[in-house]
Amino acid sequence: MSTAESDVQRGRELARDEPAIAVFTWRAKPGKEADVARWLEEARRTMSRFPGYQASTVIQEEGSRDIHLIAEFASQEDLERWLHSDERAVLLTRVQSLAEPPEVQSRTGLETWFHVSSHDGATMRPPPRWKMWLVSLAAIYPLVLLFQAFVTPRVTHWPLWARSLLFPLVLLTLMTYVVMPVVTRLLHRWLSPG
Repeated sequence: MSTAESDVQRGRELARDEPAIAVFTWRAKPGKEADVARWLEEARRTMSRFPGYQASTVIQEEGSRDIHLIAEFASQEDLERWLHSDERAVLLTRVQSLAEPPEVQSRTGLETWFHVSSHDGATMRPPPRWKMWLVSLAAIYPLVLLFQAFVTPRVTHWPLWARSLLFPLVLLTLMTYVVMPVVTRLLHRWLSPG
């Protein structure tokens, strides 16, 4: 197995073991917002008893019929088991008269950088895009500068494909596992006031 193939295999194994976040979005039928909110609390209680469940957050902007549930599971496999479970199927059958079918987005890595809720069950409003952009730029720039100053000169003799792989591998790993968890914790109040 080549080095590139083993790196890809290792990446797949890491992705399988890292937490998986799914975002479920329901649009309540007119006048059914409170019913959907009550159903959602029951769904969260059921989900919390499911193997691999770690946390969940509810987001509903004032005046919107859209209700979002962000659920975090220990691994992608745990999330998949929940998505295909009988418990979830029963819950989805019960909500059909209250809301449109859910939209599901699975999130890992970069998309979770700004998931800054402080505890399970917290309701949060996502930070404004300009704040996410500014924080990302401020966090990425020093890493790029250090990489260009200290790593790039040492790998100029590497083949282009290897140099090109090294930069995002190092940058995204540091951003996802080291820098952004610390930065979002430190800037939590500024990112999500109130």
